[in-house]
Amino acid sequence: MEKSRFNQLKRSIGLIKIALLKKIKQFLPKKEADVIQKLKLVMISLRQIVKNARQNNKKVDSWIDQYLEECLVFEKPVLFLTQFCLSKDLEVRRARQGGKFEPTPAEKELAFVEIPRILKIFEKLEIKLSWWFTFNRSYLDSGRMDSGAELEYKEMIKSLFQVAGFFNQIMLLDWEDDVLLSRPVSAKINDLDFEKLIAKEAFQIELERHSAWARNEAGLEQTDSELEKDVRFQILCEIEEGRLLTSEESPLGGNGQLVLVPLELAERYVFFEKLSPGFSKRIAALLKPYPWRMAE
Repeated sequence: MEKSRFNQLKRSIGLIKIALLKKIKQFLPKKEADVIQKLKLVMISLRQIVKNARQNNKKVDSWIDQYLEECLVFEKPVLFLTQFCLSKDLEVRRARQGGKFEPTPAEKELAFVEIPRILKIFEKLEIKLSWWFTFNRSYLDSGRMDSGAELEYKEMIKSLFQVAGFFNQIMLLDWEDDVLLSRPVSAKINDLDFEKLIAKEAFQIELERHSAWARNEAGLEQTDSELEKDVRFQILCEIEEGRLLTSEESPLGGNGQLVLVPLELAERYVFFEKLSPGFSKRIAALLKPYPWRMAE
C-alpha cells in the first residue's frame, strides 16, 4: 500500500514537471522575441542620438548591445554613469556671470531635452534604467573649487533637474562624499611601469591640454615642473578610476558592468583603459560635451 502511494506521488511529481517544462518552453520563445525586439529598438534609438550629438562622435560599440541584452534577459537594471566635472574653471565662469551661477543654454538643453529623451526611450520600452549622475571634484589640489562655489553649482544643477521633472528618476550624488567616501586614489604604479603604460607622446599631449586649461581657463599660475607633476598624478588617478569602475568592487555595484555616458569627449578617457582594457567600449556618447562651458 505504501509502495503504491509512493508510486502515485512520483507519478504526480513527474506530471507536474512535464507541465512546468511545457510552460517554460512556451514562455522562452516569447521572452526571447521580446528581448530581441526591445534590444533592437533601444539600440537604434541610442545610436541615432549618438550620431546627432556631435560630428564624428564615437560610435556605440557592440559591447553595449551585449550588456543591454544581458540586462534584459536577467531582468536587471541597465546602469548608466554620467559625471559632472567640478574644477577651477567653473569659478572663472561664475565671476563672468556676475558672481552667481546661471544655467548655460547647453545645461538647459541637457536638462530639458537630452536627458528626458533618453529616459523616455527606456520608459516606453519598459527597460529598467539606473542612471547615476555624480559631481566629481578635480583629482588635483590646484584644480579644486572653493567650497562655496562648488555647493552653489551643485544646487543650480539639482534645481534644474527638479524643474525638468525627472529628478526622482535618477541618482544625483557627490562622487567623493556619497559614493567613494574618500578622495580618489592613484594607481600604485612605479616609474618604470608608468613609462611602459604611458607613451611619451600621449603624456605630452595631455600635458599640453592640461597646461592650456590651467593657464587659460582656470587662471592658475604654475611652473612647468608643477604642471608635469600634476599631469602625472592625474593620469595615475584616471588609471585607477578606470580599474575601479570595471571591477567587482565597483562602488556602483553591478560587478563592474556599466555604460559611461560622458559629459566630456570620449577621447578624454584614454587613460582609463590602462588597467581596464576595453574600457572605451563601455562609452556611449549620448550627451553633448561640456555643457558647463560658456560660449565665447
